[in-house]
Amino acid sequence: MSGNDPVLWRLHLLGCWQLERDQQPVTVTYRQQRLIAALALRGARRRTYFAGLLWPDRTDEHASGSLRACLWHISHQLPGLIRSGRDPLMLSGGVHTDVDELSRWMDAVNSGRLTSPPAGMIDQVRHAELLTGWYEEWLIPDQDRMTWQRMVTLENLANQYLSAGELDVALDAATAASVLDPLRESTQRTLLRIHLAGGNHGPALRSYQNYVATLWRECGATPSRDILELVRPIIDGAGRPQFGESIGFDVGLRPSFE
Repeated sequence: MSGNDPVLWRLHLLGCWQLERDQQPVTVTYRQQRLIAALALRGARRRTYFAGLLWPDRTDEHASGSLRACLWHISHQLPGLIRSGRDPLMLSGGVHTDVDELSRWMDAVNSGRLTSPPAGMIDQVRHAELLTGWYEEWLIPDQDRMTWQRMVTLENLANQYLSAGELDVALDAATAASVLDPLRESTQRTLLRIHLAGGNHGPALRSYQNYVATLWRECGATPSRDILELVRPIIDGAGRPQFGESIGFDVGLRPSFE
């Protein structure tokens, strides 16, 4: 590579944090990692925004000083990573992130523009936890947003595969979605439809029983009649599950987190 060629940056935020420069890993201290991650996730913002975001317990003056020191180290150790200039702060256009790439795929699935997802996408979405092991308050909304997007994508993939008759793949996607949010009723309905489409009445009934028990334990609520109607023929044929009688699952209470 000649000295005039642009530097290619790749930032990994799914799983463990990692930065690559021209396909080579770069060592970055945690202090600088925090700022780079915030720039990647929040986009172009004023310096005062990032100072308050990353150092909320300090005075404005001390937070601004910490930001300046952090930027100085990044500019000397990783020249070209952050766009030069005062405000707004942003990463340079040559920085590619795995979060942006996966989000584009998920948006395409969830909008219906991608009906033939690439092989392995279910596993990629299943394991795409944002910054594993980071427990910072400012990051929680980003982690929650990513988890929600992953769950919706997995549910939509499950419905796509169910419509195509690919029941094993559909079940894998629906199961992964239910792990991310065990209380989401639309995911549980999809899971039941997959079991029923395959004639697997035993797994369908067990899934329903587990959902009823979890919903009652966590929220003191019962499922809507929509999901009950899916398994009613099995229940009528096999007899009502014993635990169901004790919690009154026939009551048509509709959860508010669908």
